[in-house]
Amino acid sequence: MIRNIMPVFRLTFLKCQIQLIQRSCVYVKRFIRQLLLGFFLINLSLGLAHAQAWSSLSEDQRSVLVPLEEDWGSLSLNRQKKWVEVANLYPKMEEADRITLQSRMSAWAGLSAKERQRARDNYLRTLKISPEKKAAAWENYQQLSDEEKKLLADKRAASAKRTTVTSPALK
Repeated sequence: MIRNIMPVFRLTFLKCQIQLIQRSCVYVKRFIRQLLLGFFLINLSLGLAHAQAWSSLSEDQRSVLVPLEEDWGSLSLNRQKKWVEVANLYPKMEEADRITLQSRMSAWAGLSAKERQRARDNYLRTLKISPEKKAAAWENYQQLSDEEKKLLADKRAASAKRTTVTSPALK
C-alpha cells in the first residue's frame, strides 16, 4: 500500500514545486519592475533637483540671460549649464560680440519650439560639411552682386515648403 502512495506523493510534491517556482517567477518579475521604476524615478528626481531655478542665478547672469527668462524652467539641465557658461564668459567678450550675442539670444527666445528644432537640425547638418567647402561656398556668395544675392534669396524663398510658420497669411 505504501508503494502505491509513493508515486502519487512524488507527483503531488512535483506539482507543488512547480507552483512554487511559478509564483516565485511572478514575484521576481514584480520586484524587477518595481526596482526599475525606482531607478527611473530616482534618475528623474536627480535631474530635476540639479536644474537651476532662475532665481538661483547671480544678478550678472540674469542680466545677460534675460531674453531666456521666460523659457528658463523648460530648458534641460545641459542647456541651462551651457547658457550659464555663456553668461560667465560674457564680461570677457568684446563689445561687438556682446551685441551680437544679445541680438541672437533675443531672436532665439522669439522662436517657437518647432523653429528652434529646425535651427538645431540645420546646425547639425552643417557640421557634416567640411570647413573648406563652407569657406568656398561663403567666398562664392560674397562675390555675388547684391542683385544676384536677392535673386538667390527669392529663389530659395519660392522653393521653400510652406508651413504654418512661413505661410504668408500669418505674416
